[in-house]
Amino acid sequence: MAAKFKVGDLVWAKMKGFPAWPGRVIQPKDEVKRPSNKKPHHFVFFFGSENYAWIPEESIHLYADNRNKYSLTSRIPRGFKEAIEAIEDALKALPASVAVKTCELPSIDEELAQIFPTTGTKKDGAAHRDYSREPLAGKKPAESTTKGKNKDSAKKPTPVRKPTLKRPLSASKDEPRPSTSKTPPTKRQKILVNTQTVKSPVKSPETPKSSESIVIPDYSKTPNISKDEFYQEIGLSPEPTKIKSKDVYDMPDDEEMDKVSWLSMTMSLQVKGRQGTSGKSQGYQHKDLGVPSTTTGTAVSSSTQIDDALLTRNSAKSVIPTPLRIGFLGLGIMGQGMVMNLLRSGHEVTVWNRTASKCREFVKAGALRGTSPNDVVQNCDITFTCVADSGAVRDIVFGNSGVLQGISRGKCYVEMSTVDEETVEDVAEAIMARGGVFLEAPVVGSRVPALEGRLVILTSGDRKLYDDCFSCFEAMGKKSFYLGNEVGTATRMKLIHNMLLGTVMAGLAEAMALAEKVGIDMEDLSEVLSLGSLSCPTINHKSQAIVNAMVNGKFDPHFPLQHQQKDLRLVLGLGDRVEQPLYVASAANEMFKKARSLGFSESDISAVVRAANA
Repeated sequence: MAAKFKVGDLVWAKMKGFPAWPGRVIQPKDEVKRPSNKKPHHFVFFFGSENYAWIPEESIHLYADNRNKYSLTSRIPRGFKEAIEAIEDALKALPASVAVKTCELPSIDEELAQIFPTTGTKKDGAAHRDYSREPLAGKKPAESTTKGKNKDSAKKPTPVRKPTLKRPLSASKDEPRPSTSKTPPTKRQKILVNTQTVKSPVKSPETPKSSESIVIPDYSKTPNISKDEFYQEIGLSPEPTKIKSKDVYDMPDDEEMDKVSWLSMTMSLQVKGRQGTSGKSQGYQHKDLGVPSTTTGTAVSSSTQIDDALLTRNSAKSVIPTPLRIGFLGLGIMGQGMVMNLLRSGHEVTVWNRTASKCREFVKAGALRGTSPNDVVQNCDITFTCVADSGAVRDIVFGNSGVLQGISRGKCYVEMSTVDEETVEDVAEAIMARGGVFLEAPVVGSRVPALEGRLVILTSGDRKLYDDCFSCFEAMGKKSFYLGNEVGTATRMKLIHNMLLGTVMAGLAEAMALAEKVGIDMEDLSEVLSLGSLSCPTINHKSQAIVNAMVNGKFDPHFPLQHQQKDLRLVLGLGDRVEQPLYVASAANEMFKKARSLGFSESDISAVVRAANA
């Protein structure tokens, strides 16, 4: 069955939960897996967002034929107008310049060259015979030997690009994304042709302002340096989608904390991240993350300052925001990072916090401000909550001017706090009794993953609401899981996860304390652990945090110790209900209780070492 669309077609493409969006059919990217079902799909680049995806053919329509049908006149999502302008520019450029199309669509010669690669080779620059532009019958006109005629023929303008300048089909694998600017991409096409003559594995760089030919240094002749160093040396950047970062700080812990406010620092760093800079570490010293950085050293400190390089990776994330209005209650240590990522990805967000002053910076960043939980729920389609504990959740939901007073039929509520099952079930029952829709979504991750949008989100409840929240979860996390429609499933998963975290931390604390007692340098032990089979983000980061705390006496909180002890208490109750003995978790809970009694409740969970060497 022949495909309805071909590479280069300007189309409307519709993804589930989003309006039809302007796009272009392009060559598939290797890193994006093709859908397994048998329905025909096409790989579509979305204007405005620079995102791309496999879209079923039945959800794709030609742009020009359906311009009026899919154009939005009300509740226009962010980026839609820019996408329309970009595709209109591309549409106007198509009839005026065949070069745009020939850069994307292979000629018959190129297709034959791919099918019959051994039929003969020619030197670079030699023109291939283009049979598609010759008469179907009759002899080829005799070539003129007169110099004057050659000159005349050279002066005649022709709208057809010379075959030698066409981009080979083999280059379509790394085809650059179409421009989203308002300027017709004629200059970009010329640059693509010029760079084609350079034999180098370097990807096409960002389009410079000049239309002159580009001479790119050959990376293949510089084997002694990495590709990232090569890009940095010549002043170019690799494609964002090609950079795969290592989750060095993807710590498996979370929770709200209203004590520390560092939003202004975060916002200044995100600006640096968009500029593609990576400054020297002021607090974190990190191992090679796979991105160019001037930071040296391998230690990981527990300082509250965040290295610029940690946030530059976030600039590559591209999300098409939902047109639904989003509310967010709770701007603590986790909520701040999550809200910033929602705003950064173009969502319309209304915020509220018990400490009203925390809303100011978010309003400056583009958020709307609600006067109460009730006000936020009434003015939003989906409301998220992320606060410290069960008591805070009950106050926000059932208290005066609370969430429940704003819930009406069709209103959606997502609980992201880590609390006990009973609280989750009570909240869900109350929300649904008033006609609302409920989803629980506790998160795995701490402060830095929340800032980077690298959380793991565990959900259960209403499936349709999960689908509606997809763009929000994509902005806040690296992966979201739907664990079923039974309320409480996600909470159980989160508590089991944090039970293991607590036992690992207790064991690490005892090992570090024992090393100190027998005369082994803690820093040496930390390095050995980071190089052996026990190496993982939790062990590496927290062992170094303990080493640093022995020097400066500070356990700067990424995941407060009191919240870890609360989770251990909750999971022990879960074990009692199903008669599952939890010997190790019980012992770990006692260590965390001892650390709390020593005054380390608001310190990081690594402060449990104080209980081990008390």
